[in-house]
Amino acid sequence: MSEHLISLPADVYTALLAVAQSSGMSPVEWIVAHLPASQGGRFEQVSDLIGAIDSRDEAGTPAERTTFGEIIAAKLAKQGIHRP
Repeated sequence: MSEHLISLPADVYTALLAVAQSSGMSPVEWIVAHLPASQGGRFEQVSDLIGAIDSRDEAGTPAERTTFGEIIAAKLAKQGIHRP
């Protein structure tokens, strides 16, 4: 992918940098995240994910316990982390 440089007035860049950092992004990531979907394929908008999972459904069957899982659970328990 080729790169291009753009010139921004200092106040515009300062505002862009501030809003990007407050979102935990770089200025480039923030711009890409706010482009229309056809332009910014690398990032998904959170609004695209809302409603993707029906939270009204009851939980499925509990996970099957395996030897490997029990070993991990024992190590985590030594650190004070217990499964529900």
